[in-house]
Amino acid sequence: MERNSSHREGYFAAEAIEPPETDDQDPDGDRTLVEIVPVREQIVNFERVVFDLWLDLSHLRVELMMEKGNLKQLLRAFLVRSFFCRGSRINLSCVRDRNLGVTGAFVREAVGTSRYGCLGVETDIDIGDIKYHPLESSRKKRKSLGGLESSRVQLAAAIANRSSVLIAGPSGTGKYSLVKSLAVEQNYPLFEVRGLHFVRSLPGETEAELRSTFLRLRHFEELIEADLPILLLVKDIDMICPKVGQKKGVDYTNIARISSQFISLLDQYAISSKNIIIVGTTSRIEDLDNRLRRPGRLAREITLGMPAKEQRAAILRAFEVNADGYSCFTAEQLEELASRTTGYVGAELELLYHNVIREMDAKQCGFTEALTEAQKKHRPSSLKNAIGFAGSDAGSLTLDSFGGMEQLKSLLRLCIVEQLKHPERFHRLGIHPLKGILLYGPPGCAKTTLAKCLAAESGMTFLSLSAAEIYSPYVGEAERLITKVFNEARMNAPAAVFLDEIDSLVGNRGAAGMAGNTSAVNMGVLSTLLLEIDGIGQAQQTASALSADANRVVVLAATNRPDMVDDALLRPGRLTKLIHVPAPDEGTRLSILRKIAEGIPLAPDVDLTVVAARTERFSGADLNNLCCQAALAAASTNLEATEVTMANFEEAFQDVRPSLTQKQIDWFYEFEANKQR
Repeated sequence: MERNSSHREGYFAAEAIEPPETDDQDPDGDRTLVEIVPVREQIVNFERVVFDLWLDLSHLRVELMMEKGNLKQLLRAFLVRSFFCRGSRINLSCVRDRNLGVTGAFVREAVGTSRYGCLGVETDIDIGDIKYHPLESSRKKRKSLGGLESSRVQLAAAIANRSSVLIAGPSGTGKYSLVKSLAVEQNYPLFEVRGLHFVRSLPGETEAELRSTFLRLRHFEELIEADLPILLLVKDIDMICPKVGQKKGVDYTNIARISSQFISLLDQYAISSKNIIIVGTTSRIEDLDNRLRRPGRLAREITLGMPAKEQRAAILRAFEVNADGYSCFTAEQLEELASRTTGYVGAELELLYHNVIREMDAKQCGFTEALTEAQKKHRPSSLKNAIGFAGSDAGSLTLDSFGGMEQLKSLLRLCIVEQLKHPERFHRLGIHPLKGILLYGPPGCAKTTLAKCLAAESGMTFLSLSAAEIYSPYVGEAERLITKVFNEARMNAPAAVFLDEIDSLVGNRGAAGMAGNTSAVNMGVLSTLLLEIDGIGQAQQTASALSADANRVVVLAATNRPDMVDDALLRPGRLTKLIHVPAPDEGTRLSILRKIAEGIPLAPDVDLTVVAARTERFSGADLNNLCCQAALAAASTNLEATEVTMANFEEAFQDVRPSLTQKQIDWFYEFEANKQR
């Protein structure tokens, strides 16, 4: 705003001072300048003015404002050439480099002979309310956070009790957003620094920077003269106070000195100032110095784990609220989105949410197709380096993807799918979900395919392991890999860990194959696997970051030699259910052939009933190979052929033989009968 010295006329400028619509206008209200009106009243100095202030603590020069008197003189210097009236809002953020952290002011009261006036030398300036967040933040709609209600209550209670807090959780779960949202809502002063912000190259500089930061907080406490919590948010606090371990030398000395200085300052200011509260955040709590976590320092710990399905649904509903009431998806679509985003944290859900909308707009496709395409491009970070992760198209891959075995598929749906989707029905009867299932049967009978389809239909994350992936020439590497896979499964639960050829993975301690040099290796792998299945093998620090679904991990194992699996794995509570996947009978073979025929054009003379009758002792893999050989025979006869005839099948029968023997089939039925005795 400028004052015309010759005509004594002034104008409100939109980026400087906003005129009030009424004298009682709320300073937080949304007002837009629609007209410029000349002020024809005489401009005189006010006798007294009361300002409400907005501060940007990241730019606040506390060392230049040791008391409120200095802050008043600063306001007088800023507004000496401006005129205003009661209810005006003054925006100083446009001069960020020179405003010393004062981003705006609201004229709460202006006493003078005229409605409009200026600040003079004799004008008495008072400061009313102080808002500790920039003027732009106060004018924006507060972002709604979903799934963090419990953590928010814990954080608010800790701050009210003047207790310093440690917030831990995977990256992207909302640690910073939680603290920022509460600080803005309650108008708490919030200073933000990162762990690396303090690190300097020369010895002693880092400690000096730490002391300067805490001294700045003390000066600010004296400046505001209010009994108000002052928050210092230290992001990545594990960078300042890492766990040293057994390291020695120069690095050890530097780390120990910096960590000791920070802990000393915590103890010092905990005694001298009750209003300074340290809020530390970390995504690697296992790397944090244990001295920092004792009572009296970071006394309260809040863990933001991987969001469970209900929390993911709440997060997605919050995105709808933040869209100013515009609903992009129906309630059913949000529920499906929450079900199919196992392992996604809040930040990844937000990205996926908007990408699904873009896919629907760009390709004019339906929700399910858009979600499938978006998930192909944006896998959760917890699975990007996962061992044995197998992505699946949940929209098309189900237990009905292959024919036959209806009774077996019904049993698997009851044991796994229904217990995951409707656990309350089983809890009423005191039934606990199964921890493991062993699928055994002849090779080529779809044991692996069954496990993958089961995981896809139930919406579980699917991780697979085999002996070739686990065993390593390095001691302890196999055990470490198993622990890592189970931790990844818990982070992305509900999940299925598929152990293919489990007999070659762990063996049987009572069999002759365990003797010799490999005994110790197999014993270590078996012991680790037993602990992980029981749920006690994970580290306690990792367990705290898991969601409520972390115990919903199912172990699916497959083997052709069930007699070689150790009895400890087969006891109740581990691989509880043993399911025989038999060689297909004639009816099952017909169903399998019909399912395969959906992708192969058959001539009218092809009678699948006859083919099924002639394929005694054929496994599912053999039947698939037979159809492929028949199609290849048709192409060999005529490259322009458009269908497969019965003659082509006759030619294929000459080359394809069953891979199973009757003795082999009978052995599995005999093993099943012995297990039931």
